[in-house]
Amino acid sequence: MDEPASALDPIATEKLEQGMEELKKDLCIVIVTHNMQQAMRISDNTAFFYMGELVEHGPTKQIFSNATEEKTRQYVSGSFG
Repeated sequence: MDEPASALDPIATEKLEQGMEELKKDLCIVIVTHNMQQAMRISDNTAFFYMGELVEHGPTKQIFSNATEEKTRQYVSGSFG
């Protein structure tokens, strides 16, 4: 899914995310988003790409709270991007 909630209001976004929570019980869903809050809410694992290169990947909680790569820490903290 490429930016699945980019043009949705908060109520529609919540319904979409509820549907994704149900689907991910049986399916692998890949989401591309710039919305860090949504990534933290809905994902189990996160991959951070920069300029076409994979910088870091791992469990979402680890990526957002204790990233090992400086570029990842900068991006998820809002220092750039």
